[in-house]
Parts: sequence; C-alpha cells; structure tokens
Amino acid sequence: MLLDRDGTLVEDVPYNGDPEKVRPVPGARAALDALRAAGLRLAVVTNQSGLAKGLFTEAQMRAVHARIEELLGPFDAWLVCPHDDADGCRCRKPAPGMV
Repeated sequence: MLLDRDGTLVEDVPYNGDPEKVRPVPGARAALDALRAAGLRLAVVTNQSGLAKGLFTEAQMRAVHARIEELLGPFDAWLVCPHDDADGCRCRKPAPGMV
C-alpha cells in the first residue's frame, strides 16, 4: 500500500526537518497496525522539495522519517522525490515515477 506522508500520516508542517515537530494524524497508528496485521506491505511516497530548496538536509529528513517510524511503526520503503516543483522531474507526485 502506498501512503502519502504529510497531511496523511502526520500533520503537515511545511518543509519539516525537525523530528520534534512530527505529530501523527489521529487514528494513523491504529489504521497502519490493521494494515500490517492484514499482511500488507506499506511504503511512504512523498514529495520533499525542501531538499532541493536547501531548507533541510537529507540527514534531517531521515531523522524525521525515523521519528515517524518510532511513532507509527515500521514501513517497508520510503520513496522520496527530492526535486523542486519547477524541476520537471518524472518522480514528483502526481507523476508515477516513484511508483
């Protein structure tokens, strides 16, 4: 199952590079646990243009992802588009490149 990160799993904090600002969306843990119990593999698919803009580092993003997993449990994959909106890449959602 492919899941979006910001506004779906966790509250949307624009360009978040701070693990302390991670807040799960209500009910997210229970829903994810039910999906895991049903045997589904879970992947997060997320646009992170803040990397291209230099607003946070890859290490900071990984720390945010680690905090999300600490709060919501493990994910089988993290798929990230690191490009800016205007880059015209093929991986930025809604383009299917990460899928």
